Amino acid sequence: MHKIIPLLIFLSLTACGGGGSDAVETAVTDAATKQAEDAATAAATAAATKAAEDAAATAAALKVAEEQAVALAAAATLQDAANQAQQTALQKFGTGKFGQSTFQ
Repeated sequence: MHKIIPLLIFLSLTACGGGGSDAVETAVTDAATKQAEDAATAAATAAATKAAEDAAATAAALKVAEEQAVALAAAATLQDAANQAQQTALQKFGTGKFGQSTFQ
């Protein structure tokens, strides 16, 4: 916005000057083109940065989900081992059913 106001003043002065020269018109056109190119480059850079940040966040979320799946599998393995140990202990003392042991 701060570049547009001087450009408008410049354009209005050249328009009132009685036709202006081709060099002035070329300079104004080049300046406007350069400003548009800069704005487009800035927008493209911002979009690329946002896409990269989103990809990084997605990768981090996938890594966390994978780590949670591994932890869940480890917890299930430990629970199975604990259940097996309890079953073996109950079989050593009697019926093999919890609460019905014949051990005195």
